[in-house]
Amino acid sequence: MLPLPARLRARLHAAPGGVVAPADVGANQPGLEAWALSAGRVVLRRRPQADDPPWLWVPARRGDLEEAALLLPAPLLLSGQELLPTPDEWAAALPGQTPEQAAASYAASGGWPGALPLARAFPGEPAAHTHPQATALLGPLLPPPELRPAARQLACATWLTPAVAEALAVPQAAWAALLDGGWLWLAGEGAALPTTLRRFLAPLPAPEEVRRAAQALQAGGFAAAALDTLAAGGCWADYLDLLAWTTRSAQGEAALRARLGALPPVWREQPPALYVAGLLARAAHDLSGAHALYTSALAGLAAPATALAHNARGVVRAMEGDVAGALDDFAQAAHWPGLTAGEANHNRATLLVQQGRHAEAERSLNAAVAAFRAAADPVREARSLETLGTLQFGRGLLREALGPYRAALTLLRDSHPTETALALLNLAECHLLLGELAECHAQLQEASAHAHLPGVRGWTGRLQALAALQGGDPAGALEVLARTTTQDRSLQAEVALLQARAQREQGQPGAARAALAHARPLGLRAELEAALLGEAALDDVIEAARAEEARLELATALLERGAPDDLREALDLIQTHGYLPLLGTRAAAPLAALAHDDATRALFPLHVQTLGPLRLTHAGRQLGLADFPTRKSAALLVALALAEHPQPREVLAERFWPGAKNPLASLQTAVYHLRSVFSVPLVASERGLLSLLFPVRSDLHELRGAVQARDHRRLTDLLRPVTAPLSVLGDLPAELLEERAQAERVLHDALRLHAEAQPEGDVRRRDALRAAVAADPFDTASREDLIAWHERRGETAQAEQEREALRAVLAALES
Repeated sequence: MLPLPARLRARLHAAPGGVVAPADVGANQPGLEAWALSAGRVVLRRRPQADDPPWLWVPARRGDLEEAALLLPAPLLLSGQELLPTPDEWAAALPGQTPEQAAASYAASGGWPGALPLARAFPGEPAAHTHPQATALLGPLLPPPELRPAARQLACATWLTPAVAEALAVPQAAWAALLDGGWLWLAGEGAALPTTLRRFLAPLPAPEEVRRAAQALQAGGFAAAALDTLAAGGCWADYLDLLAWTTRSAQGEAALRARLGALPPVWREQPPALYVAGLLARAAHDLSGAHALYTSALAGLAAPATALAHNARGVVRAMEGDVAGALDDFAQAAHWPGLTAGEANHNRATLLVQQGRHAEAERSLNAAVAAFRAAADPVREARSLETLGTLQFGRGLLREALGPYRAALTLLRDSHPTETALALLNLAECHLLLGELAECHAQLQEASAHAHLPGVRGWTGRLQALAALQGGDPAGALEVLARTTTQDRSLQAEVALLQARAQREQGQPGAARAALAHARPLGLRAELEAALLGEAALDDVIEAARAEEARLELATALLERGAPDDLREALDLIQTHGYLPLLGTRAAAPLAALAHDDATRALFPLHVQTLGPLRLTHAGRQLGLADFPTRKSAALLVALALAEHPQPREVLAERFWPGAKNPLASLQTAVYHLRSVFSVPLVASERGLLSLLFPVRSDLHELRGAVQARDHRRLTDLLRPVTAPLSVLGDLPAELLEERAQAERVLHDALRLHAEAQPEGDVRRRDALRAAVAADPFDTASREDLIAWHERRGETAQAEQEREALRAVLAALES
């Protein structure tokens, strides 16, 4: 009998209620009973009752433990693993034996308390279970005769699952009985016979049974248990084959040394062992040694294991700088189907990208995706898809990147939340750079739900900052970036690059240069920002962008350099690849002069803001009333922009210049002024009708559409902040009477609809009603609703004040 482990005794003394012994055979139940008696507890063989004194229950079978869940107060439920001694405690129970002898028996038994009699009888003998006296010493712990044949079959495997039992033709009833009786100890998702018991029952397991058990374990995804089973059964050829297929250098030196150390010396010179030794050398950073071992293994490896060695040697050759040799190895490995072909194609693509051979890299990544899909490995398939998307993104092929990013998201969404969030951020960035803001914000919002996960919050903040920059809000971007802290060096560089851009746009070149110093690892993108700061030559950046096929960076640099040929090439890149946000930058203003057809002009819409101060935006330039030579030239532009049809020249001339000697000449002068202000012809004249050459987008048109669609969310966005005084075309009250009257009706309808959509007792309803009254003081319906709102809240003074104002309005209407 072993003393109880010290770590367990402390828990037992602290247990306030009952204690339930494990049902595992040979788990030192006698030692537990001795402790209970010394502690004044009764030892029970039956289920405890409420009136029992402090107790230790020793169930006869595992099935009895189901009743333990019904006991109150909840008892301390022990497992067999908790009663296993430490090596020192095992040695202390073997007085007179040397430390080496105690260590040998501990290793042979796994510390199973049931093996202690053998360890005492045969000091330091690893094969004590084969001694004739072993039957007598282990007899009380053996399964009954009717279960012993099934136990012997199961003893060929070091770890067991129902699938293994089925592969070994063990009846389900026998499997269940061995589990219930405690001969099979629960271990993770499966079970195992105690090591000494397993070796006693099957000292020389049949190789075919060992292989069947290992195959079942491997098929279930338990490669380590399969290897242990093959090693314990002496099936070294099978062990080596499986070891070669399942081992990777990333498993680390210790794990690789242990697997190789299990081999008998005669097997360590076999080609699969040489391959694994190469993995160990790679893990130990001995590249030349790994290269030599892989080459030696290739001389004797059978196909398709050669693919493994070629792929591994290709990785080492790439690390050594032997690009041609690495590519050749990857090509050799890719000839074979399955996961190895996928890995080889993925590795080949990575190397090709580094060499600037993007088209070949794309083909290799597509082959990797196909191989992983055929091998039913969605995680690796998603990894190659994301790499393909990243390749396309880096080349400025944003639309082409959306496909692989979406496919990766589909594979990851239900099972990998962190990777799902990062895939969403990749998609959102593509949409953002394509100017597809609704899609970007939808993806960003979904990714933000995972921001609590490690590695997600920082990248989410980085994209939020980029969105702020794209929206013309560098201060907002800097605020987000200030909250983005990370130990990830790549993210640190990305944050620094965005800080540099935001500070440059704020007119803080010194701060921008300081931030940019931390973004240098980003290569071309950092060099482009340096050029925009005047710290590098644009010519060099343009040549580098061409060499790297970085189309987005090329278009940006060409716009900045601004030569006529540069502008034509930049416009072609923007049209071809959809870089619409670039057209909103100040550098894009000269491009509008190249718009000679309707399709190109559609890229440069005139944005008209009628709510609040007049603002007109075109080709990256924003203008207010003060930027026009005359008020009437600005009024003419707004009138044409808000008109639904071309306007007659004579009507416009008489409307805006009724007292002029030659109204048509004044109109023509105003048209000339508009061309001068915008540096591009803006007004078309045909058959006596004037219209704008460029399409128009106005907040008034959007407001009218939101009212017609009863789109409350859009109305909220357009009217925000609803508490601010809202005026329409207030800068040109006399010049645009007709347009202003129509716009005020639209605004009034929008404010009424917005107010009706607010919760009944919410202050937002009050604010919306106040805004409606401010926009139209004669809106009696809104005044009545506002009075009712105050009355429902018991605010009698405010209600009476609004009622008095309503009386004054009604009186004015009657007079």
